[in-house]
Amino acid sequence: MPAISESRVIAAAPEDVWKTLSDLENARRWNKAWTRIEILSTQHHGLGTAFRAHTESGDSFDFEITEWVPPNTIAFSPVRADEESYGIVLDSHTFQLTSVGDGDTSVKLTARATAHGFRGHLAARFLWPGYQKYGLRLALDAVQDVFEPLERDEAERVEEAEADSPASE
Repeated sequence: MPAISESRVIAAAPEDVWKTLSDLENARRWNKAWTRIEILSTQHHGLGTAFRAHTESGDSFDFEITEWVPPNTIAFSPVRADEESYGIVLDSHTFQLTSVGDGDTSVKLTARATAHGFRGHLAARFLWPGYQKYGLRLALDAVQDVFEPLERDEAERVEEAEADSPASE
C-alpha cells in the first residue's frame, strides 16, 4: 500500500486546527475542490460520520470518517461501490496534528492507496506519488490560509518578486 505524506507548521494551536478540520460542513474552507458538503449520516462529526463532497464540475464523492482522535488525528476514506475497480484506489487521507510549541501545530497529511494489477502497481510507483504530493500541498496551503492568510500572501509576493528580479536570470 503506497503512502505519501506532506507536513507543514501552522501558526495556530492544535485545538484550533482540529476545530477547522473536524467541522465537516465547512470543509470547503480547507479543500478548495469541494464547493458543498452534504452530511449523509445522522451524526455530524466523529468516527463513522458519512458525507458527500460536491465539486464545481458537478461531481460528488462520498467519504466516511475512519479515524477520529481529538485533537490529534482525523482520517477520511472514500466510500465506493463494490463493483468499482481501478488500478490504484485511494484508501484514505489522514491529518495528524502535533503541538510544536509557541502555539504552533505541525500538520502532517498522509494519502494511502492500494494498487491493483501490473498497471496499477506501475502507476502507484511512478505517477501517483507526484500527483498526490501536489494535492497534499494544495490542501495544506488551504489549511494554512485559514490561519495565516496575510502572511502567506506576503511571502508569495516576495517569492514572485525575487523570481522576476534581474538577479534571478
